[in-house]
Amino acid sequence: MMGPILLEDQEDARAAVSARISRIREISGATKKDFAESLGMSPQAWGDYENGKRDLPLSVAKRLRKTYSVPLEFTYFGIKSDLPHRIAKEL
Repeated sequence: MMGPILLEDQEDARAAVSARISRIREISGATKKDFAESLGMSPQAWGDYENGKRDLPLSVAKRLRKTYSVPLEFTYFGIKSDLPHRIAKEL
């Protein structure tokens, strides 16, 4: 099954990063609220990143890395090679 378009060709464009982090949350099975709280932020702040209203700061990308093992290379550039298998198989 083919997953959603993750805009690999757009690298760190806001829409591309937004699409990737949204998909990571969906794969995790968490609601926006629960996902945001697991990263130590408000659901409103997370929603702004996931909906592409704000650029995802490095500090939040690092929390994604620490909490969900999502490499910065995937978050910002769409590089899938270092993704954990449980995530990569869902993309």
